[in-house]
Formats: sequence, structure tokens, C-alpha cells
Amino acid sequence: MWDYEYNNEAVLNLRDSVPGIVKGQSRSGLYIDLNIENDLDDCKELVPAFGYWTGRLPIGTKVLCSIKRQAREDKDILVSVDSVVYEDEMAA
Repeated sequence: MWDYEYNNEAVLNLRDSVPGIVKGQSRSGLYIDLNIENDLDDCKELVPAFGYWTGRLPIGTKVLCSIKRQAREDKDILVSVDSVVYEDEMAA
């Protein structure tokens, strides 16, 4: 397990599937807010992350990510985007 130092009690396993929301995009990839849940206090915390992605996704799209590398002092957590949740298209 890795402690990402955003919350001392929010610890994740490597390759955990973590839900997130796309907050922005550049040519290289997606800026994502990961939704980290703390089971002890039943609270949720948003943690910034970055994932390489070549396609276009609108802001607010829900994604599932796997943790690849922990955060560094000048970089966000690196994730791989495993899947994109297209709820609106599935409901139609």
C-alpha cells in the first residue's frame, strides 16, 4: 500500500481501481480528480491525478483508473485510464 500524503488515513493499493472525474485535458492526457474514500471516517477526498490519453473526453466524464506511480513534489499521481463511463449513451 502507498500513502500519498494527501490524507494520512487515505491509503491505496497499487493497481486499485479508483473512480475519478475528468477536470481538464491537454494534448498529452487527462487531468483527473480521483475519488478516494476513507472507510474509517466514511469521508471522501478528491486527489489530483494525471493519465495519458489520446482521445477527447468532455470535462465531467467519469473514469475508472489504476494507480501507476505515486505523487512527486511537482507532479500529480500518475494513473492509467482503464475505462470510461458513458452513462448518458447507455440510457438512450
